[in-house]
Order: sequence, then structure tokens, then C-alpha cells
Amino acid sequence: MKQIEQHEHVNAIIYQSNKEGKSCCGDSFFIKADDEELICAVADGLGSGPFANESSSLVSEIVEEYGHEDVTTLIDRCNQAMKNKRGATVAILKVNFSQQQFTYCSVGNIRFILNAPSGDYIYPLPTSGYLSGKPRKYKTYTYSYEKGSTFIMYSDGLNVPNMRMCLKHSHSVADIAKQLETYTQDKKDDLTYVLGQLI
Repeated sequence: MKQIEQHEHVNAIIYQSNKEGKSCCGDSFFIKADDEELICAVADGLGSGPFANESSSLVSEIVEEYGHEDVTTLIDRCNQAMKNKRGATVAILKVNFSQQQFTYCSVGNIRFILNAPSGDYIYPLPTSGYLSGKPRKYKTYTYSYEKGSTFIMYSDGLNVPNMRMCLKHSHSVADIAKQLETYTQDKKDDLTYVLGQLI
């Protein structure tokens, strides 16, 4: 499944596929942009199949409903929702277009890389573990970004030897998505990526 989102301030391509032999994907995502901001979430439910999907889908629903809240509050809401569920690894990104800043928080194996036109990279380290409903601390990062920067958020089903080089040597999100096609053929795990350019 591939989805394209185009907006005045962001172009994005979202790709998702199920683990081989599974009827549903254990990953979920949410993305929404308006004139002021972009909010995006990727969640990987523990394991695969319906129970993994149940946990990750809750994350998407929470971010959709409470997207006006700050990133730390959203992560905490997602954590509380994981009580008596399988659990999930989660990443949430919020971009403020007028301030040219973004805030990011990740728990677990969802990765994020941003490549700026100047050649700088931003690669916030995730907090280890996963959301399970138990109280925990989170690391939230806020950075400035350059217009024209490209970014990718992706679950561990996407295994690219050098993601930075993919971002660096491509001129558009469509070019990057084409490069990634080779790495989306392996169906050993659920796979989700959100690829975007901030314009």
C-alpha cells in the first residue's frame, strides 16, 4: 500500500506492507498537515497479526483525536492506552512550519533521519523499550530545520544499509521511494515508512 500526501509545506509518501502470510499489518501510521503544522506517527505493535494491529491502531487513533496536544503528552496517552494490550513501539513527529521547528519523540525501534540541503543530518536517538502501560520517562527533542529538508520515519521491517545516503543523493521523495523499492520486497516483517520533504 502506497499513499501520497501533498500540501503547501510538505510532500510525503507513505508505504506499508504486511508480514508474509499475515492478513493484517501490525504497524499503523497517522499523518495530517494543515497551514500551521504537520503531525505524524508510526507505531509497530509487538509481534504481528491482529493483536499487534490492535495496539498500533490505538496509537493512530489517539494521535488523530488529540493531535493538538504536545508530543510528550501524546506519547503518554499512547502509553496509558497500552494497558492490557500487546504493546507497541511508537514515534511521533510534530512540525511547526512558521517557526521551522520540529519536535520528535520515539520509544523503541522506530527510526527517524532528517537530511538538510546544507548536508547536516538529524538523527534523534529513541528511548529503548516499548509502550506497555507502565509509567516511564521519554526523551523529546526539538530542532530547527531548513526548507527543502527530507526526512523518513520507518519501522524495523525496512532494513536499508545506509539510509543517509538514500536521502542525500535523491532530489525528491519520489526518487527516494524508488530507491527504497528494493528493500520493500522482503516480507519477513511488517513494514511502514513515512517519507517527506519540508518545503
